[in-house]
Amino acid sequence: MYERVNLRFLLWRFHFFTFIAVLCENSHEMLLEYMTMLFIFGLTTLQLERSRISAQAMKMLTNDTSVSSLHDINNMILGSYDQQEPEFENTTNRDVIGAVGTTARLHCRVRNLGDRAVSWIRKRDLHILTIGIMTYTNDQRFLARHIDNSDEWVLKIVSVQPRDAGIYECQVSTEPKISQAYKLTVVTSKAQILSNRELFVQSGSDINLTCIAPQAPGPYTHMLWYKDSELINDSTRGGIRVVSEQQMKTSNLVISRVTHTDSGNYTCAADNSNSDSVFVHIINSEKHAAMQHELATRLHVPHSLLLILTIFYILERVIK
Repeated sequence: MYERVNLRFLLWRFHFFTFIAVLCENSHEMLLEYMTMLFIFGLTTLQLERSRISAQAMKMLTNDTSVSSLHDINNMILGSYDQQEPEFENTTNRDVIGAVGTTARLHCRVRNLGDRAVSWIRKRDLHILTIGIMTYTNDQRFLARHIDNSDEWVLKIVSVQPRDAGIYECQVSTEPKISQAYKLTVVTSKAQILSNRELFVQSGSDINLTCIAPQAPGPYTHMLWYKDSELINDSTRGGIRVVSEQQMKTSNLVISRVTHTDSGNYTCAADNSNSDSVFVHIINSEKHAAMQHELATRLHVPHSLLLILTIFYILERVIK
């Protein structure tokens, strides 16, 4: 309030001087000289945005010294004092759950930030983790993420550990400072594909995989399937069916009439859980028969060897 009254006093003097200057021969130069003095003694402590507005006022004076221009300058300078203070947007999730080994993200949105800075602070030890997009911790798992011209400031925690659980604060460098608390809960959860780590599927038959995540936090769990890091959906190719029960925390993947191009690494990913993978080999019937014959041959034991082993066993019993 004191700044605004002081500014109005300066503007009153400015208008009075303008009236006198218009009567002089060199009124244009005198106006510029007085505006320079005004900026030096009256506006040097204002914010950068207000300085920019004042610079626009100077430009207007060099082009027009009419009363309407002076009125516009008055409104521009006083309007800079009407800017809103920074405030948090309360639409983000402030209770975040992260599984051990996964990546957790805390999203903070601040409106009307202006030239203030956003910091992330760990509450338990008051350690400053980030300021702006700069990281101020030796733990390289903590990163700051921000998209230019957006209101969102994200704290990214890579490879979450149980010790990361706790309260984090998103803080804005106003005077006094304002902050908003976020809670990170760390759980141990892993998706599980109910099959061997390697599967051999005959060409032309179906792949049928079931994934569960019983320990995933929350009442509902979203589950996705990937083949070699590429998301599997109905548009990948025909003959694909994915049936997920979010409340039961299960998902079933069926791929009909498989070919050799369906060989690869299949991954099940669940919310707030570590993923699980199996490798599927697609083989033709002849190769499958050959593999079965080779396995049987490796396991075949000659009768003569069995006879020798039996004799040695009997002798050992007799000696005892």
